[in-house]
Formats: sequence, C-alpha cells, structure tokens
Amino acid sequence: MSREILIIRLSSIGDVIHCTPVAEALKAAWPDCKITWLVGEVCADLIKYNPYIDEIMVWSRERFDKHLRSYEFNQSFTLWRDLQKQLATKVFYAALDIHGLFLTGMIARQVKTSRRIGMRDAKELNPLFMTDTADPIGKHIAERYLGVLTSLGISPDNREMTLIVPEEAKQFAQNYLRKEIVLPQDKLAVLVPGTTWSTKNWPPEFFAATAKRLNKDFKILLCGGKNECLMGKEITAKAGVPIINTIGQTSLLEMAALLERATVVVAGDTGPLYMAAALKVPTVAIFGPTNPATYALPGKQNVAICNQHSCSFCHKTKCPNGNAVCMRSVLPAQVVEGVYHVLAHIP
Repeated sequence: MSREILIIRLSSIGDVIHCTPVAEALKAAWPDCKITWLVGEVCADLIKYNPYIDEIMVWSRERFDKHLRSYEFNQSFTLWRDLQKQLATKVFYAALDIHGLFLTGMIARQVKTSRRIGMRDAKELNPLFMTDTADPIGKHIAERYLGVLTSLGISPDNREMTLIVPEEAKQFAQNYLRKEIVLPQDKLAVLVPGTTWSTKNWPPEFFAATAKRLNKDFKILLCGGKNECLMGKEITAKAGVPIINTIGQTSLLEMAALLERATVVVAGDTGPLYMAAALKVPTVAIFGPTNPATYALPGKQNVAICNQHSCSFCHKTKCPNGNAVCMRSVLPAQVVEGVYHVLAHIP
C-alpha cells in the first residue's frame, strides 16, 4: 500500500520554491508514495505542474488572514471549516509542516494522521503541535526544510528546486517579447526591483543606473507585482535607456516564462529570484537584512552580493537605523560586475 504524505507550505513564493526539493526527495526514496501539498491561493500555480506532486489542496490563507485583521471572524471561521472539511476526506501516513507557524500547527492537528512532523526551530509554539520534530541538515533554508525527512528515515541528497512553466505561459512570453522586438539572439537582463520587505529593496535609482550600464549589451526588462508599479515607473524614467516594463502586467507563471527567457536575472532576496534559479537561469542577488549563508543560491551561475555591516542580517521588515545602509552600500558597479562575472563562468 502506497504511503500518502501531506506537505503543508502555504506561502510565500520563495519558500514554496525552496520547499520543492522535499517532494522530489520523497519520490526518490518512496517512488510509489502519493504527495498532496496544501498551499495558499497565491502560490498554487508554482506547484501546479510539478511532476513530484500528485494532488494540490488550495486553501486561501491570504483571505483567512485578511478577515482576521478586519475582525471578520465569521468569514475566517467559514474558511477554517472549509479547510477542516477538505482534510476530513483523507487519511495520511504523515503530515509534514514545512511552514512552522502556530496556524500551520493548528492545521496539522486537523489532519488524520499518526505522524505530524515539523521543524525543531519553528516559531510560534509550532513544535507543540507535532509528534516529531527534526533539525536542519545544513545551514541553507532548503536544508532546513529537507531536515523534516530525516524523521521518516530519508537522507535527501538533492537540493535542486523545481518550477515547471506550461506551454501557454511560454507562448505568452514568446509573443510578448516578439512584440517588444526582443530577438532570439538578444541577451536579456531581467531586473526585479521589488520585495515583500522595504528593508530588502535596493534603491530604484540603483536599478536605473544598473540598467543604463547593462544597456550596451542587453535588452532590459523589469518584472514584478502590482505593488511595485511606481518603482518600475521611477526606474524607467531615471534610466534614460529603453526598458521593457512588465511590472504588474503578468500572472505568476507568465512572469516565470519571461524569467526563463532571461540571460541573467538581477534581484534582491525575493520570490522571482528563486523562480529564476529553479529555471536554471543565472542570477545576481543583492542581500542586506537577510543572510546569504541561509538564502544565497549555490553554483557558479549564481552570484550573491552583500556588503556586511554591524547591523547586517537583522532580518527585520523595517530598518532599525532608518538608513538601509546594508542595501544602499551595494553599488550599481558591483552588481554590473557581478552580471559579467557570472556570465563569464557559464560553460
């Protein structure tokens, strides 16, 4: 009888991508197992075409949180009951909580299973909901997530992330770039200026200066979500060179298709950076409040730039000093140098 495993990782984009090696490692160890992934609405498309996942269970953590913040408790409770009903239809060999919050601990307790496995260093009392907890197998975030498999007797040896872009999204990117006169032989530098934290944002004027310097060898394209639209307009205005601005105009998978076409992607510590890496696209990443030892991408095709200060790696969403020195100290010249360095070392 095949084992049925539930992976609980609701969000965010980068973390969902970093969690995909768990599914691949499970299938490598137990080829006949059935993997169900409980995911939020925003990130569901990231795993929709993943060959290692058998079933996706979508639950809107986003709407649940929004209702709670608005004191709309009846709506939150309705969503919670919907989730309970979904989970009540299945029995799992194990539930793997690779989110590590109080909320996901509560979710794990709703699962029909004798084993609830989480991360020993998880926050918000999450380990109290687990029957087993595990240590990371390394310093990197992907190795933290893979650590849960050791409780199942699995020793994973693969860290590669998975993201599959469907043909429909590929066709969108092809048509879009053709319209913008980006030819197949053109080098394309994709810049992703926005992140979910203000502290992780590299200044727009620095992105503009980087675009200006790269313009002689690359077509420049901006990617991002609707919240970064003003940032994209500022970069386009200040760069003084032709820029294709797609910010706020694509779905997640359409953005993935554009990233897949890139020669190189320049970004802060943000979801599209890890999407690009999962697509095997070279990257140049800018770090400040988060530690590249934990999040930087391995391999010669990826470069992480970080000028360390006494306040670096604070992991705060707002700069305690109010000057964002960790990000502002990384200069456009360093990033441009990183672009040419990484491309020079690609076979």
